[in-house]
Amino acid sequence: MEGITLQVEDVPVKFPFKPYPCQVKYMSAVVRALNCKGNAILESPTGTGKTLAMLCSLLSWRSTQENPPKILFASRTHSQLSQVAQEIDSLSSLYPAIRVSILASRDQYCLHPTISTYHSLSQSSACRAAVSSSSCLHYTNYKKFAKPPVETVRDIEDFVAGCAAHKTCAYYSAQHLAQSADVVVLPYNYLTDRNLQFRHKSLINDSIVVFDEAHNITKFCENGYTFALPASAMNSALDALDGTQAADKCHEICQFLEEFYDYDYQASFFQFFESYVSFDDVKQLRGADDNNDPGLNELLIFLENILDIVDTQTTDSYNILYESETQSLVCVCLDPSISLKTLKKFTVRSLIITSGTISPLPSLIKELDTEFSEVLRNDHVIKPSQALVQVVTRGSDGEPLESSFKNRSSETYLRSLGNSLVNYFRIIPAGILVFFPSYTAMDIAVSFWREEGNIWSSMQQLKSCHVEARNKEYFYRSLKRYQNDCTNDTPNGKGAVLFAVCRGKLAEGVDLRDDKSRGVIIVGIPYTYMNDPLVAMKMDYLERKKMGGKAWYQQTAFRAVNQALGRAIRHEHDYGAMLLLDERFADALELLPAWISHSTEVVSQFGSSIKSTVQFFKYHDISPPANTYYNKFAKGELGSVKDVKWLELPVLTNSFAVVKALLGLLYTVCLTLVRGFLFIVRSR
Repeated sequence: MEGITLQVEDVPVKFPFKPYPCQVKYMSAVVRALNCKGNAILESPTGTGKTLAMLCSLLSWRSTQENPPKILFASRTHSQLSQVAQEIDSLSSLYPAIRVSILASRDQYCLHPTISTYHSLSQSSACRAAVSSSSCLHYTNYKKFAKPPVETVRDIEDFVAGCAAHKTCAYYSAQHLAQSADVVVLPYNYLTDRNLQFRHKSLINDSIVVFDEAHNITKFCENGYTFALPASAMNSALDALDGTQAADKCHEICQFLEEFYDYDYQASFFQFFESYVSFDDVKQLRGADDNNDPGLNELLIFLENILDIVDTQTTDSYNILYESETQSLVCVCLDPSISLKTLKKFTVRSLIITSGTISPLPSLIKELDTEFSEVLRNDHVIKPSQALVQVVTRGSDGEPLESSFKNRSSETYLRSLGNSLVNYFRIIPAGILVFFPSYTAMDIAVSFWREEGNIWSSMQQLKSCHVEARNKEYFYRSLKRYQNDCTNDTPNGKGAVLFAVCRGKLAEGVDLRDDKSRGVIIVGIPYTYMNDPLVAMKMDYLERKKMGGKAWYQQTAFRAVNQALGRAIRHEHDYGAMLLLDERFADALELLPAWISHSTEVVSQFGSSIKSTVQFFKYHDISPPANTYYNKFAKGELGSVKDVKWLELPVLTNSFAVVKALLGLLYTVCLTLVRGFLFIVRSR
């Protein structure tokens, strides 16, 4: 790959092709933040190539430094980690000799025949026990090698296969390679979980930290500093220390903790904790255990974390809650900034938070309590004509559309919503995604339409209907059926519809492009249940801190809406309709992403919405280019910039469009011939 070099601020950036203006804007923000050792929060819509722009700006800037810092690139899922590593690999001709390591869980890396079948805490405990007893052949071989047999990690599966061939531990080999790597791709919890932060302090020191797909960054930061103690762990600890000198102290501590299962006493937890527990007590209990009991270890870690909270005087950022479902006492973190401040204490050079849909930003920036030198709400690469965005306030029968908690079970509302959707199903081609505020709201609506009979039968005649399942296995089955049906004929129409939920599996990152999401319809605002103890705690905390609990409540809901809307446009030639069927959206357009809010039309007449939707898809009666250069590059199908065909004609299915295109082509050919003739005459 030859690529090009362009000047971004004061850094020559190598890029595989001529970047979009929005990519240049994005890279400029990254470089400015790095130059001043600042932090950045960057929103750039899906399809703008933000990951590519991020990597090129980071690697180019790093190459200009005398002592280049390590880049820690965090993403949410293992599949996203692999995608980032593959993207780095595709840039190897522009950025040669970049050493990469992927840190992943033991679930992904363990090769032990028995321990690999375990999961989560049980797997971690079994691994540590095998390591300490030298009973794991793979770890023993890892320790024998001067260095891991595979020198870089570009793909998890390939790395595991390479380590398996040498019968060495992939998990510890990846950890070892991370120390000398230029780029470490890793899950969020390595950087947000308190215990993992301190365990990997040497890796984090003086690094550049990137959180990609960070629309849920506050949740990860809070969860990383939230600690749970199951009742079973206390019972195990009591049994382990029975008959020892520490038994009475252990019993006293456990009895004290059990008192806070009662809600009425939870507010006074930290007030009394210090008088019952000290670091010396923890040391005594640990010294009395000869068998390294997992339950006792869990209890001691919980106590140490609480003592640290008291010691750092951050008790006002926590609350105690008893979860009856898991029978656990939970110390809930309400302040995500604690996790980020710990990173900054480790002298992180720059912190970059980015996502395709991170709006609304005001409450997020307040919560993170971090100074950002660069804040970007980027434009989309598409033209305004490629997206139809409407807030529709009334249904096909003139009834107001409002999916509030008190209204979502109303037969009048459900009938109006159902008939309105039937009208859209008639005119939106191929695949449609319909997002509800919650599984409960979706179940109520779908059940009502099925009982009504005519609404559900009309939907089925127009589209193949599918419903998002809560169960992971069933979800992927229904998703596959939906994808297969998106281009299949039905008795009176074509395509499929998938009813789904904001914050559900589909909304949180499934890539459905082109005909698989020609329409995205939101039928309500996904406010969380206000009486949920965690929500009540969070709002009360924010009000006490004068940070606006109600504003947080609203903006968190809209962040979920924006994530669902992100399913609509997935690349530069994509197009689709985004319809928000709830009148409450009309008063909150500023909470939508900038590129959406600027072009959103509020429609009070349902007929007007139908008319403009028909016109929109009539205008787009042209199939988009299937193999653009950027799509080929993303799939790794190009070896050189020379491989690109810069003239990529769309497939024309509209007769008027065909005539128009042919006339344009004829004009271009004639103009070229005339210019060639004039050039020859002048040469003579």
